[in-house]
Amino acid sequence: MGAQNQVDKPSVQIYMDELQIALTDLQNPNTEIKELALDKIGTLKPDNAFDIILPFLNDVDPEVRGTAACNLGYINDSKSIPYLIKLAETDSEEKVRSGALSALGNYKSDEVLRCLLNEVYREKKSRGPRQIVAKQLQNYNNSKSLDTLTFLLLEDEDVYVRIFAADSLFVLNRSGLQSVWKQALEDNCTYVTEVAEKAINNLQEIFKN
Repeated sequence: MGAQNQVDKPSVQIYMDELQIALTDLQNPNTEIKELALDKIGTLKPDNAFDIILPFLNDVDPEVRGTAACNLGYINDSKSIPYLIKLAETDSEEKVRSGALSALGNYKSDEVLRCLLNEVYREKKSRGPRQIVAKQLQNYNNSKSLDTLTFLLLEDEDVYVRIFAADSLFVLNRSGLQSVWKQALEDNCTYVTEVAEKAINNLQEIFKN
């Protein structure tokens, strides 16, 4: 036991030293130093990490807000969910909204799903957020997720969004998607048609058995 304590004490001291440095750096006016400190908090995950990171969601610098959002995802504290949703829905900077949406991928709830679905039908659409949504919807095996992924696969004008939608629908593949996959065979993207062919073949194998 004594030997074990001798090993643990330096590790604890290193952790405490790193945490104190990060807390100090969070007060630094330099944006890059502040972001690195937020990343360190997200890595160290102290018990009060949520309370430490939360104020930086309101920072005037969008880079800091985005970094804070990402680290709220890393700490896996469900108290972060409503704050990340608000940021994803209301922040003026797309990269901050994207960071918040990405962070929500570490959580799973009805509230998160509603946020993801709302993003798809946002009036001002852009690729990044829709790709993030298409990827995360594979975590929700329900009709709302399937309907939205079908919309993204068959109706979205951006091929790079359709690719993400195809991948997620493949994860959730089921007999009811046969007509969707058949329509996707007409896509002008080779990757999408290959996924569609594979999905149809997998369903046919299931029916054989």
